Amino acid sequence: MADHWRPTTQAKLGVAIYNYDPVGKPPEFLRLDLGDTVQIQEECAGWYRGFSLKTRQKGIFPASFIHLKQALVKNNGPTEVVEGVQDPLVQELTQLLPEWGELWQKRYFMEDRYGMFVTIRKVILELIDIRSQVLASTLPLDDMKKLKSRASGKIDWGNKHMGLDLVPRNEDGQSVDEKDVSMVALHKMHLRSTQRQIDTNERGTVIRRGRFSANRLSELLHHVYFNMAAFICNVGEESEIQVALFDHREGRYFSERFIERINRHGMPSNLSHLNNTCCLFTDLGNNDLKREEAYLVCKIIRVGRMTYVPPSSSSSTSSGASKEEFRRPYGCAVLNISQLLSVSREAEGQEPKECQLDIYGFESEADFAELHVNIIKKNGKYKALQTDRMSAKVHVAVRLLHGSMAQVREENPLLFRSPVPTARKLGFPDVIMPGDIRNDLYITLVSGDFQRDGKKSHKNVEVDVCVVSENGRVLEDAIVSGVASDKTTTYKGVVLYHQNTPVWEDVIKFDIPFDQFYTSHLRFTFYHQSKEASKALRHGFTLAYVPLMQDDGTTLRDGTHNLFMYKCEASLHRNLEPSSYARLPWQQTDNLPQLPAKGVISYTGRESFQIRTLVCSTKLTQNVDLLGLLKWRQQPDRLEDSLRGLMRVSGEEIVKFLQDTFDALFAILDEDAERSGRLVFQCLVFIIRLLGDRKFEHFRSVLDAYIQTHFSGAMAHQKLIEQLKCCFDSARTQPTTDSNNVRVMQALQYIFKFIIKSRLLFGRATRGKGAQEFKESLCELFDSFNSLMGVKDDGLLAIQAAGLQHFSAIIQEVLKIMEPDEFAVIIKQFIDSVPKNRLVKFKLLCLGHIVNNDIFRHEECRHILMPMLGLQLASHIKGQVDDQLPKCFEILGEILTLLHRRDVGKSFENITEIVNQLLIAVLNRVAAIERNASLWGHAVACYISILNLMTDKHFHDFLRNFPSKHLLVEFLKGSFEAFYGLVTSGSFPPDWSAMITRLNHTIMTSMKFFSESLQTQFQRGQNFNEPLWKLYFDVCIAFVTQPALQLETFTASKRNKQMAMYGDMRLTISSRVMSVWNSLVMEQKQLFLPWIVGPFMDLSLVREIEIRRVTIPVFYDLMLCEFLQTGDYRQVAAECIDKLDVHVSGAGKGDNEYMDLLYPLLSGLCEQNRELVQAGALEFVENLTQLLGRLLDFRNLQDGDDYSISRMQTIFNLLQYYQETEREEMVIRYIYKLSSLHLQANNYSEAAFSLLLHTSILKWEDLPVSAHGEIPSYRSARSEYELKELIFKDIIEYFDKGMLWECAIPLCKELALQCESITYDYEQLSEIHKKISKLYHDIMHTVRGNAEYYRVGFYGAGFPPFLRNKQFIFRGKQYERLGEFNHFLLSHFPRAQPLNFNTPPGEEYLTIEGMHIQVAKVEPIADDVERFAGMNIASSILDYYTTNNISHFVLNRPVRRGPKSAGEFATMWVERTVYITASRLPGMLRWCEIVDEKRIEISPIENAMETMVNKNKELRMLRLRAEKNPAQLNPLSMALNGVLDAAVQGGLANYETSFFTEEYSREHPEHIPIIEEIKELIKEQVVILGEGLDVHARLAPEALGQFHKRMEQCYEEMRSKYLPQAERRSLSGGGSRTPERARSAGMTTAGTPTTASGSPNTRRSMQRMQVDNRHSVIDTSPVSSRRPMRSGTMASSPMPDRSSSTQLNMYSSAPFKPPSPKPPRGPPMMAADPSADDQKPPPKPPKKRNTTVDDSAMGSSASSSRQSLASTSGSGFVNMAGLSASIGSDTSSFLDDKQLSMFSPVGTRAPMGTNPAPPPPPHGTAAAPLPPPPVVSPAAAAAPALESVVPPVLPKKQRKSMSALGSEKSSDVPSEDPQPEPKFSSQTSSEV
Repeated sequence: MADHWRPTTQAKLGVAIYNYDPVGKPPEFLRLDLGDTVQIQEECAGWYRGFSLKTRQKGIFPASFIHLKQALVKNNGPTEVVEGVQDPLVQELTQLLPEWGELWQKRYFMEDRYGMFVTIRKVILELIDIRSQVLASTLPLDDMKKLKSRASGKIDWGNKHMGLDLVPRNEDGQSVDEKDVSMVALHKMHLRSTQRQIDTNERGTVIRRGRFSANRLSELLHHVYFNMAAFICNVGEESEIQVALFDHREGRYFSERFIERINRHGMPSNLSHLNNTCCLFTDLGNNDLKREEAYLVCKIIRVGRMTYVPPSSSSSTSSGASKEEFRRPYGCAVLNISQLLSVSREAEGQEPKECQLDIYGFESEADFAELHVNIIKKNGKYKALQTDRMSAKVHVAVRLLHGSMAQVREENPLLFRSPVPTARKLGFPDVIMPGDIRNDLYITLVSGDFQRDGKKSHKNVEVDVCVVSENGRVLEDAIVSGVASDKTTTYKGVVLYHQNTPVWEDVIKFDIPFDQFYTSHLRFTFYHQSKEASKALRHGFTLAYVPLMQDDGTTLRDGTHNLFMYKCEASLHRNLEPSSYARLPWQQTDNLPQLPAKGVISYTGRESFQIRTLVCSTKLTQNVDLLGLLKWRQQPDRLEDSLRGLMRVSGEEIVKFLQDTFDALFAILDEDAERSGRLVFQCLVFIIRLLGDRKFEHFRSVLDAYIQTHFSGAMAHQKLIEQLKCCFDSARTQPTTDSNNVRVMQALQYIFKFIIKSRLLFGRATRGKGAQEFKESLCELFDSFNSLMGVKDDGLLAIQAAGLQHFSAIIQEVLKIMEPDEFAVIIKQFIDSVPKNRLVKFKLLCLGHIVNNDIFRHEECRHILMPMLGLQLASHIKGQVDDQLPKCFEILGEILTLLHRRDVGKSFENITEIVNQLLIAVLNRVAAIERNASLWGHAVACYISILNLMTDKHFHDFLRNFPSKHLLVEFLKGSFEAFYGLVTSGSFPPDWSAMITRLNHTIMTSMKFFSESLQTQFQRGQNFNEPLWKLYFDVCIAFVTQPALQLETFTASKRNKQMAMYGDMRLTISSRVMSVWNSLVMEQKQLFLPWIVGPFMDLSLVREIEIRRVTIPVFYDLMLCEFLQTGDYRQVAAECIDKLDVHVSGAGKGDNEYMDLLYPLLSGLCEQNRELVQAGALEFVENLTQLLGRLLDFRNLQDGDDYSISRMQTIFNLLQYYQETEREEMVIRYIYKLSSLHLQANNYSEAAFSLLLHTSILKWEDLPVSAHGEIPSYRSARSEYELKELIFKDIIEYFDKGMLWECAIPLCKELALQCESITYDYEQLSEIHKKISKLYHDIMHTVRGNAEYYRVGFYGAGFPPFLRNKQFIFRGKQYERLGEFNHFLLSHFPRAQPLNFNTPPGEEYLTIEGMHIQVAKVEPIADDVERFAGMNIASSILDYYTTNNISHFVLNRPVRRGPKSAGEFATMWVERTVYITASRLPGMLRWCEIVDEKRIEISPIENAMETMVNKNKELRMLRLRAEKNPAQLNPLSMALNGVLDAAVQGGLANYETSFFTEEYSREHPEHIPIIEEIKELIKEQVVILGEGLDVHARLAPEALGQFHKRMEQCYEEMRSKYLPQAERRSLSGGGSRTPERARSAGMTTAGTPTTASGSPNTRRSMQRMQVDNRHSVIDTSPVSSRRPMRSGTMASSPMPDRSSSTQLNMYSSAPFKPPSPKPPRGPPMMAADPSADDQKPPPKPPKKRNTTVDDSAMGSSASSSRQSLASTSGSGFVNMAGLSASIGSDTSSFLDDKQLSMFSPVGTRAPMGTNPAPPPPPHGTAAAPLPPPPVVSPAAAAAPALESVVPPVLPKKQRKSMSALGSEKSSDVPSEDPQPEPKFSSQTSSEV
């Protein structure tokens, strides 16, 4: 098959449509899942070969399983890139969503951020739905555009929350290829995308903040959407709800009113309005939003009878009422919407404001018109209305919308699902849209004043309004009472009951056709309405009228009008002709005319009627001047006045008649140019400038349409050019600040539009006649313009600024009749005419417009304009005015963006111009701008874009043409510094990946040419520039090591994309650096030492194997350079160590792969140089590799809190390394790292020991503190003396907190010595002595618990190398027992499993991938207590020296051997192991590694002898303690009872049955001497018991009489059994026991030993305890593989020299009085059965035991039970003079069965370096009184006799042979300075 594979031509990309699982097939088959995308490379016989884009795995797969897709192939060949040909958004989502899926769960689900997890899930589902819609392609183009824009917003939001890169997008939201745009455009896209991310809500929906600046309508037009959800009010009849917007401060409505008719059941009369009672109040402007007291007023009008009669009333009453409907007042509700209107427009998508408004009624109908005002004022002139015992309410929702109506409907489709009525603003809006034709008249019925006309009561006045034509016809449907209501012919007002002075404030809208407006008038007829049926006929009594047009041809004036009231005869009232009143005055004026008092129509002088009018018409005007202009031919003599008056007309009036006005002006210009040409030109300028106002800016389109389609002034161009030139000349010759000339400049664009259009019309009419003359006149015009711009007169600044500002607007128009290159020359002349440093801001503004104009896209025009642009920009960029820089860089950015395009022609010369004139200026400015400035990013983009545009030739020409090498050095230096800052200081946000990658590629390209110039110009001879070369290396190495290029940290898709587009840029630069370095000669390389080590170290640590292979050998080159120069390589070595520490531990660089490469590469090169090898190069490489390993261990653990053990150990390992290599500054650094961790863990003692190491470096001298010795917490210290003093005080404080007062006392004494004899600071000296006194007091009186010690083994490959398969001794905290300690270990290593056995683990545990911990309690062996021999020392002092400053520890493990029939005591062997640590504990750590161990086995009979010795010692000590302190009698009582009344295991009878038989003596004749010794010890014990009973009899209270009597009986039995009569007489003298007889037994009453007398058996037995500790032997083989050792059979193992320990030893001092041991707390865990697997478990110890704070012992039952356990488990070495201290207390004696089953060990540590030996501890004085027998620990006091274990006593021959054997030196032990063995005391307790 492989022979026929051929590359594919069409099939390049496909999607798997089935699952393909090649089970049982070769590995070259590719597994596919449904939906996997594959890139196809080859095909063969129905099979494809390619790889999965998801997994990047290659293989073959069947073609029938693949659906082919169209694809675009880039880079044909082996490195081809295939992209699917589909919608960019679909392609982006296809690649993005799988990546989101992986990150989404890791980032939010795993971190328990469920809220965001759900939110992102919803966004993902939305994007999937959008992708489906885009693929379906069923949406219209506008909807598809919105959909894609929404999708891009959600993608950017999701990328931000997923930690992915920002996607550059164009203005439409589509992603772009970063290579297709310039750096400047790419920078703008990133800024836009960043803002887009900010403008999104919590679901990724874009909040369109930007549209308010992009769409001016959104800033100018606003709308209030109103919706009435419910009307809860029982009116009883039909009603009207009138809603309008009201300004309380102005006291008027400012919107039309919306009317909804409600039936008697409270439902809309129009059923289509059900659940859709809404209205849109439109045309609100910005000033409307600023209204401080805006309200929505909802008035309710009842429509029905004059007086409401409830349905329950009698039928007679209702039948007599009038059936005519009247509009009667009912109630009102108001809502304050000022806050709604003032809400920021950026709060797009706000929810509607929903409110429940209370409906209020009036106290009097006369107040109805002002009811809403009373409610707002809260003056009490209203009352709440009730409906069914609840308040009447109306439920409304209000929302603010922005933009044009089309935009509002588009953005809120749900609000406009059905037609929504619109209520317009009363008056014109701020923006009058073209085509918005209005002819609305608003009349407000204000008030009236009527007479009674002889009636007893006031009238019920009803006003009818209608529109009447001049022929008397009433216009039908001309009145609109409100929005959403039907048009009517006659409007009936509200009837106020019995009110002769009604106030209505009723607004009526009239919709009168334009053609009938001139001949119509409004007629108001007033009627009195009666509620009685007999008087139901309407009686008209008065009328008034208003003409709509005035005599001068203008419309009715806006404002308030007081109308004349006329009466007419009743017979003529209904058929009244307009002729009867139309000639009468209609409005009251100051001059009252003669009015008819009688007749058909008569004037009523005592009645009045007031209205307000407002005309909103785009066809009718109220301005006389505008009307005179439009009709100028009718009054030519008033033409000048009309033209001048036109410039006083308001803009609203002009824009309504824009076309007619321009027609009139150009007609006047054609017919009367000589007389009125100047005024016409000014009017044109006025109107054009008026349209520049943003209120009318939308009428510019109307003006443009007029110029294109309606303008017909073919001759106007000549007059306009003449007027414009005259304006320029007059301004130049008469320089004044004439505002008219400024307006001309502002209207320049449309003046030229008229000129050009006129010329085109003229040319079309004359077939091109006069074209040349026109160009000449145009050139003369521009010459005049240039002359004006060149005048240096401050009076012309405003005119010249306006000219620069608006010149660019005429370019497009002039290009219609002039060639681009010709006009480019004119543009250049225009810019050059402006004097230098004058109007810079406006000049730059003009240049920006020129660059953005189409003329700049012409290649020929650019050649003309570019030199001018370059000079202008360079001068301003180099200048000192920073305010112009943003515009300069904006212009430069536009130029660079244009030159990057491929459709603008050739650009090589343009780029050359930019490079020569601007590159250095831009570089210098980039260096000068602060990085936090907003301009910096854009300036950098311009600088990089210039470099990006440069070709090879540009680089070569530019670098070659420098006038001097000094300037070239300055340029290269500036470029290198700029590059270094860009790659090291984070030039752009980290998620701007596209921008940063493009930047790096440009830097890489530029550095290629810069390095070539560096080599050719500055490498040889005296031209060598060392600072420049250093900067070059810095830049290159910083480039390679920057985070943005570390591909290993990228996602797969990002890494593949970058590799496909740019490759690995690190390889390119690093190869270049190595090539340049190798080109240097040895002398030049030596100039960079040792500085270059750091950069190369950083470079070599990059996680790319090829870079490492290239750069690691450089260190050999550096070593060789220094070696050849100085004969050693110390500087390079020191720098390597320093930088390796900084980069690995500080920067997190380096890994095991680097360590694997470092040693073989460097050592291989060093081996080739014999001289370097002799200088120790290989040892240095090995040490460096070792340091790297320790740094990696430290780095991997320094950020976690759960591995403080590992963290401390790694820091200690580094500290030890730096101490050995004499790196003082590094030692200090890690000392404080270690002490900080200790303080966090409350390990105060260890923190003190750590700081103590620093003090050993310091001196008591006033030397300045070195830089590396400055510690942040001790910055106040100015000298080493002060620093050491401060540290000493902290150490003393820490020792005090850690209760190691003995260690603090020597430090206090040293401080006291300085204060006493050096500084003479007696005040401080007194404080120090007080501190010393307190420390001594604490030693004697403060209770502190003795620390327990544990052997901990860490087994398995899961542990780090510094712990793996190693054993440590851990020092527990005070009162920390085994259970608590196990919990402590497992909390630090939660994945570790405990080992429930104490035997050495097998090989499988050492190599397993997991983690296993083994823990066992050990006992310390004190070796410095001989000095207390013969002294009466308090237990609080002695306990300290027996448990501190220890390096030897012992562990006993019982082993049963032999037949069970022999008995338990005869088969109980003890395996004893002595562990030796690398340093003493306590120290700088709570643990220390075991460096050696020795193991021996003790036979059962030797074990029995030890038990007896220890028990005798215990009894003797308890007796002495009781005599000294009667309060401690209880422990003695328990111990005596446990021996005398042994009821559990038979006591001494067990020895008789096990060892004292003839059979045992025959089988073990060698043990006969030991048997005799045991018998002697038994006899000695009988004597000791007797002495104890004597003390007990003397001190015991009466309550213990029976108890004592029982012990006396047992003692007599025991004495009679074990002590023959003769010996009883010789030892006790017979008779009762007295103190005198106790003295005869060898002890004084005080407990001190006698020297002349005493039992010889006692002396012999204690002498047998003297055993050389060299009998201890280590056997590292597994127990299961060893043969049982016979008694006396031992092996030897080396013991390291303790003097070589690097850990600081403790200072020794006085002790404390410990409390009784507490039972272990916490869950029992990891405890191992100390007995062998085939042995019977020991019986349970008592569940309860008494504990006290002092040395009290346990009860008798506990003592007896532990005595029985003593035969199975005892441990300890006696290691003090005259004292058999219990150092091997069996752990099982403190545990119950469950705890015993869980017993096990933990701990491990690396060896430590050499530390100075501590000062010797203080000795006691010879004059001190002899001490009482030493007090044992509470554990020993309560433990069985076997807990105090001594080495076995053997026959003399065996002891001698074993001593010789133990003295043999192992081959593994170093020959020099051997380790001293711990020596055991040769004195017995009876000799003390």
